[in-house]
Amino acid sequence: MARARTTGFGLRAAGGILRALLWLGATALTTSILLAPSGIRAAGPEEDLPDGEGKKILLSSCTSCHDLSEVTKFRGYYDRRQWRDIVVTMMEYGAPVDEKQVDILADYLAGNLGKQ
Repeated sequence: MARARTTGFGLRAAGGILRALLWLGATALTTSILLAPSGIRAAGPEEDLPDGEGKKILLSSCTSCHDLSEVTKFRGYYDRRQWRDIVVTMMEYGAPVDEKQVDILADYLAGNLGKQ
């Protein structure tokens, strides 16, 4: 009797596939657990900033295009002059900030997010 020819994909290959599927399943489960919402919420960038006229302008003007974290991620990076330049540039791009708000916002950003 002739033996059936094997293709090389025997138990060894099946074990490798099973391990890969188990790894993918474990990875998916771990990711879903880590990303699932919990009842505890970390303080967001808005809660880190003190109230004031500058915060009102920041929340109404800057966050019309950006997440607040796009601003707060530069904490400690810019001085007042640089923050003012950014505000003016954003105005040129269409940010809803009027001329009298520029210095209020620049002072606020420099005071709360500026270089120390």
